[in-house]
Amino acid sequence: MVHLLCCASLLLLIAASVSAQTATNETTAPTLKLKGVDGKTYDVAQMHGQVVLVSFGATWCKPCEWELTALEELKAEYADRPVKFLWVSIETQKEAADEWLRQYAKARHLTMPVLRDTERTVFAQFSTRLRLPMIVFFDRQGTFAAPKHTGMNPDPIEYKKTIRTRLDALLKAQAQTQTGALN
Repeated sequence: MVHLLCCASLLLLIAASVSAQTATNETTAPTLKLKGVDGKTYDVAQMHGQVVLVSFGATWCKPCEWELTALEELKAEYADRPVKFLWVSIETQKEAADEWLRQYAKARHLTMPVLRDTERTVFAQFSTRLRLPMIVFFDRQGTFAAPKHTGMNPDPIEYKKTIRTRLDALLKAQAQTQTGALN
């Protein structure tokens, strides 16, 4: 009987610990504040009113390069809508210096800001595994809009369709919220 009570007490302690961890993780929302190779600091919290798409990648990642081409096409498509595109290199300064990243962006005709996450601290908020490319979305209030998207579909048309669906849903959700507030 004593053994049974000890086991029950241990299970209650474990459950309380898991519950506390879950509550802490739920209240600690993912954020993004990084410096770009242009010297500016980009903070999603300061981009209210815009849906923000953030792509994490590396210059050595071939699917990341393909993804950037697709994202640039989408960026042009959404030019007249409140959508911000950012690309984040997860490489260290030693792996890819700022000048190299600027040249990389220029050679690929990137018009989106190129940011650095050399310690991968921002990346780690969204994934414990290194799988690139990875896209995260933030809604117009600056809140992370799960789930993240990983990998690049070999068919760029299908890939853009997937990303477009997410962007449109986030834009529509905001429009519905604004309409509801007006009624």
